[in-house]
Amino acid sequence: MASNPPLPPEPPSPSGIDPAYVPPPPPPPIEPGGVIPPPSDGPQPLPWEQPGYPLLEGLYETAKLFFTAPDAAFSRMQVAGELGRPILYAIVFGWLGIIAGQVYQIAMGGALYKLLPAIPQGTDFGTNTLLNVGIMVVAPFLILIGLFVGAAIYHLFLMLYGGASSGFGATVRVMCYASTVQVLQVLPLCGGLIGTVWGIVLQIIGLAVAHRTTKGKAAAAVLTPAVLCCVCVAVVVALFLTTIMAAIGGKMR
Repeated sequence: MASNPPLPPEPPSPSGIDPAYVPPPPPPPIEPGGVIPPPSDGPQPLPWEQPGYPLLEGLYETAKLFFTAPDAAFSRMQVAGELGRPILYAIVFGWLGIIAGQVYQIAMGGALYKLLPAIPQGTDFGTNTLLNVGIMVVAPFLILIGLFVGAAIYHLFLMLYGGASSGFGATVRVMCYASTVQVLQVLPLCGGLIGTVWGIVLQIIGLAVAHRTTKGKAAAAVLTPAVLCCVCVAVVVALFLTTIMAAIGGKMR
């Protein structure tokens, strides 16, 4: 029995395009403000890390996330890549906090000199004011030094506890976004204390999420340096008091 002859190939399309070709889906529309939305099948990056996001809106939305939903915020944080934007974020909020703190010190110093006229005015108050202004000027450099020194210490202890899995850059990013709490310095009196406590909480949550480790190890990495510092200070104070007491006892004999 003879087989059927093969069918002739289909003639090419007049436009030169393969009829079986399926074009890719169109790109997502650009939102108002020029922001290109991320793919819908993954977590959205932080507003501050989205290219083209408005600057002030990105700062506000990112800070709001870290105050209201820190776990979700750190899960949206990139753990690799360039560090320029996270560092700029830390400088903005850190600088704002330092300026607020120094302005309050200047205001309190001026009020103190007015309430206590017996204290000589002029030289001391002017010197202190210049010192406060100088701190405001060099604040970005102080923030950078504190940022990397603190990240190095925390990363070292995180390595000792077996919780560092994402590299030093991830720890730096956590420190940068934990600097959001510096904005609380604008609150007089209690702002610094609240910011310190909430900053420790953010660091623990951020290290746990960024390094995919437990919050216990992250807490140990954050709190161990503070405990060691307290122990060292206590030892120095005890030695100092012992020396003074020994000197007083020697004179009384």
